[in-house]
Amino acid sequence: MSSLFASLQTAAGAMDIFQNAMAVIQNNVANANTPGYVTQTLNLAAQPFQPENGLVGGVQADGTQTSRNQFAEQSVWTQNSALGAASAQSSSLSALQSYFDITGKTGIPAGLSSLYSAFSAWSANPSDTTARTQVLAAAQQVIQAFNQTANQVSQLESQTNGQLSSTTAQINALTSKIVAINVQIRNGDASDPGLQAQLYNDLEQLSNYSTISVQTEADGTATVLMNGQIPLVIGTTQTQLSVSYATASSPTYPNAPASANVITSSGQGVTSEIGTAGQLGGLLQFRNTTLPSIIGSQQVQGSLNQLGQAIADRVNSVLTAGQVSSGPPPVAGLPVLSYTAGSPTDVASSLSLNSAITPANLAAIQPGPPPVSNGVPDQLSQLANPTNPADMLNGLSFTDFYSGVASNVGSEASAASTAQSTNTDLLNQAQSMRAQLSGVSLNDQAAKLLEFQQAYQASAQVINTVNNMMQTLMNMMGIQ
Repeated sequence: MSSLFASLQTAAGAMDIFQNAMAVIQNNVANANTPGYVTQTLNLAAQPFQPENGLVGGVQADGTQTSRNQFAEQSVWTQNSALGAASAQSSSLSALQSYFDITGKTGIPAGLSSLYSAFSAWSANPSDTTARTQVLAAAQQVIQAFNQTANQVSQLESQTNGQLSSTTAQINALTSKIVAINVQIRNGDASDPGLQAQLYNDLEQLSNYSTISVQTEADGTATVLMNGQIPLVIGTTQTQLSVSYATASSPTYPNAPASANVITSSGQGVTSEIGTAGQLGGLLQFRNTTLPSIIGSQQVQGSLNQLGQAIADRVNSVLTAGQVSSGPPPVAGLPVLSYTAGSPTDVASSLSLNSAITPANLAAIQPGPPPVSNGVPDQLSQLANPTNPADMLNGLSFTDFYSGVASNVGSEASAASTAQSTNTDLLNQAQSMRAQLSGVSLNDQAAKLLEFQQAYQASAQVINTVNNMMQTLMNMMGIQ
């Protein structure tokens, strides 16, 4: 009789366990599309069967096991960081590229072409008022092109500053959520699959902003490092980030915009430790390297300013060496172009027409000897295809120098776009691998649910059979 009671007890316990297993499966199915969630499995173990020692066997639950694969998670984070950097670079470089026309139909190259044509027409008829007027009009076109491009790049710089602030704010928001999760974990919720899903969803979002590495501590909390060096989260302690623009220690151009510097809540500068991955790394590289190479910074003048200054200085030097008339007394030529001489990084934005210049006082005469009536415009027209090193910048014509700058921007934009496409594919592959290793397969869960339903029904049948046997035995013993 006692063995029948033991069998009844064993079958009832098995039913409870199988019911719990089905509940785990149902939870898996319900969270199949929950970001960060992975398959949970109720571990089952056989109880020892030793009748002589009163051990009647059966099944017992041995805890819930998660299928999370840390290698797969880290692979997703790594690819997500690479995609974040490529996306930030591609978007920023695409905007920058739109300011540099390489067709020669608009912008600076069109302005230079018009100026060279005006010089040539003036050379053919040096005393013609219309030709002289056209020179000033073409010069104004060049000025407007430089001013517009400089302003566009400066606006893009301001937009990038805003993106950097927004990015650090997003990082701070995510690390704050992770700290809150760590608090719950310390309070005993470490095994809660919903809490773990929130944690890993936040970590994946964070990885898009920078390279991260994560370590699970003995108490179950997550320690998060940025690029393996900056502790964003340690237990319940968060390090917040912000962006500053402090003047460099030894600036070459102190009036220029300062580089972006990421600092921690304790005031420590960590820009060099961030690296180039993630949206933050990509934006920093664009803000502190790409843009200064064009528009300048406290350390470099910038190619746009170099070109504007070279054009202005060369045109002005030829004009001021000439004469409006040979006299007596001779009337010296005036410069046409002007810029803020004390601020080399503002040349492109400050380029303007000399307020004293008019068509009548453009110097056309080269004094010689012998004097040449169209010597100045003739020399200026040679800027289109120069052979004199004085008419060049870094060994290139002004047009070719500009083309090189535009070409470099275009190449970088193309490379960033390709990297974005490639890293999108790699991230999809990493996420697919993770899903195969630890994601919820509805087909697998359906099969397991059927298996446990059958086991539950079998246990119920055992109880029914044992109950019938006990009833029969009791009837035989005359027990009602």
